[in-house]
Amino acid sequence: MASPHASSPNSLKGYTFGVEVESVVMPYSGNAAYTQVDWYRQLAEVLSSRDLPATYDNLQQYRKHPEFYSAKWFVTLCMEVVSPKLTTAQPVTKILSEFWEAMKADFDIQIDSSCGGHVHVTPLRESAKFTLPELKRIAFAVAVYEEYVCAILPPSRRDNKWCQPNSQTHGKRRGLTLTLGKGRGDPELRTVAKEIEELVGETGLCEYMQRSRYVLWNFQNTFPDPRLGSYSGTVEFRGASQFRNSQGTLSWVAFVLGFITLAEEEVSLCDKFERP
Repeated sequence: MASPHASSPNSLKGYTFGVEVESVVMPYSGNAAYTQVDWYRQLAEVLSSRDLPATYDNLQQYRKHPEFYSAKWFVTLCMEVVSPKLTTAQPVTKILSEFWEAMKADFDIQIDSSCGGHVHVTPLRESAKFTLPELKRIAFAVAVYEEYVCAILPPSRRDNKWCQPNSQTHGKRRGLTLTLGKGRGDPELRTVAKEIEELVGETGLCEYMQRSRYVLWNFQNTFPDPRLGSYSGTVEFRGASQFRNSQGTLSWVAFVLGFITLAEEEVSLCDKFERP
């Protein structure tokens, strides 16, 4: 099996990504009889009027709506907003600025520590999927830099059950948790590199890296959902602070894209831990 740490034969030229915005909002004004669904509808209409196609959850049932994610902003529970697929080839700053202007036209965005931001990423290529070697390089970088990433998280995202460090998700029983539970020196990281290299398939990699999707770096979307048979292929970062404006949203998007880019390019780091 070829080493997952060798330079990628299909280098990343750009990314497709999406953001999930969790918000608590206060309407500036409006009909006192408005229901939650009415407010969702109003935001979707404002977004659509700004050439940002959008739809909303009518709260008839709670479920994910992948049929909308590829093309529309989707407004759902407690003003959670999911962007359509965006690419680094688009005027992302303009698009996100338009979204936040629409949000703030009718709502005062409240500061709430229970809210967080999520960023989903796939490569900008025809398959729109990371290869297994690429995923392994990302996973190894997650292990190596975990403490550094945790250090820059906002207080509300540290020790948070919805975005646990990947090395803490299994207790002490298996996978990355078992190996890094012995320490974080070169011997342990060398073992992690070897274990990741030997993993077979995206499912095996995910099981090694996490027990549930509630981790900083979620790999559960990189293989088909057994119930649906489909999958988005994204690596998801769940540790961002609450998105309240375009600048903050762009900052976290830039961090995630930068981290993944460096994970793919920093071959020398990976080679260091492969040496006997």
